[in-house]
Amino acid sequence: MTPPRHIKIASCNFERNGGGEKKKWLAMHQRLADLKPTILCRQENPGHARTGSGRTLFNASQRILGLSGELGPGMGATSLYYDPEVFEQVTLWDTDWPNWLLPPTAMTLRVRGTDDVDLVAACAHLSYNSPSLRPIQTEDVTRFADKVETYLTPDGEVERKLPVLAVGMDGNSYIDPDRLVPGELPIPTLAEIKDPQHRAHRSYEIAPGQRVMDSRPDRILLTAGLEDAARHAALQPDGPGLAAVAPTVDSSDTHGPAHRVDRVYTTDFLLPAVVHAEVVDMKDLSDHHTVVVTYDLDAVIEIYLDRFGPAA
Repeated sequence: MTPPRHIKIASCNFERNGGGEKKKWLAMHQRLADLKPTILCRQENPGHARTGSGRTLFNASQRILGLSGELGPGMGATSLYYDPEVFEQVTLWDTDWPNWLLPPTAMTLRVRGTDDVDLVAACAHLSYNSPSLRPIQTEDVTRFADKVETYLTPDGEVERKLPVLAVGMDGNSYIDPDRLVPGELPIPTLAEIKDPQHRAHRSYEIAPGQRVMDSRPDRILLTAGLEDAARHAALQPDGPGLAAVAPTVDSSDTHGPAHRVDRVYTTDFLLPAVVHAEVVDMKDLSDHHTVVVTYDLDAVIEIYLDRFGPAA
């Protein structure tokens, strides 16, 4: 029996891309290469650029990772890498959108060896300081789940709304507290956040003097049919359990208790293809840990073809 083909989706916020420290930059990229991701979503890329010495550094990152990649708009905001032996890039999305200091990177990728199994992958980094802007940005992220393409099939031309394989993101916000996995650490309370600016960044006012913690991005994505892949994995009978939903940011005097701010979202009907999720410790390399979600690629293809049928 042929073993399943597993692919890994990793989402990594590498603090300031190493802050110009070459040894740290190299150590992080070697660490990520050791994880063998098939798709890597990278937030915080200062020093990487589309031209000049920044392009040289970005090209070096592709060589170390063994992946092909693209940078999003702006000065090293986000980037997205993929394994060209597993996927071919169909489209690099234009994501130079208003309301984004750190615009996302997104691609339509086709599974190698298929005629038309096309999936969307993206990397996003929501505003760190504006709870008013994050819902607007998240509504933009839902556009990744709203891509309609036309295909020629035995029944003629048909339109397909492409599924999102993964959006890896730093949400700078919290999980909906009503959707926590049993035993998962609760989201911080306002009183636990000592830094006054961070209190303003992570909460919003619902009545004079009354603030609630910001989980609106998570709820918006759920409404749009994009599910938290790690949560799904944690809830499976033979899954990784709470290890899948471990904090991605450690506790601190300013930011409060440890919490899970980095997440990978996938179109809900692809969830049966998710087989594992984990949080990889990046202590001493970054202020965020890395989320890795494993999918059964053959299951992704089967779900896709069952839903859409093959092209002509």
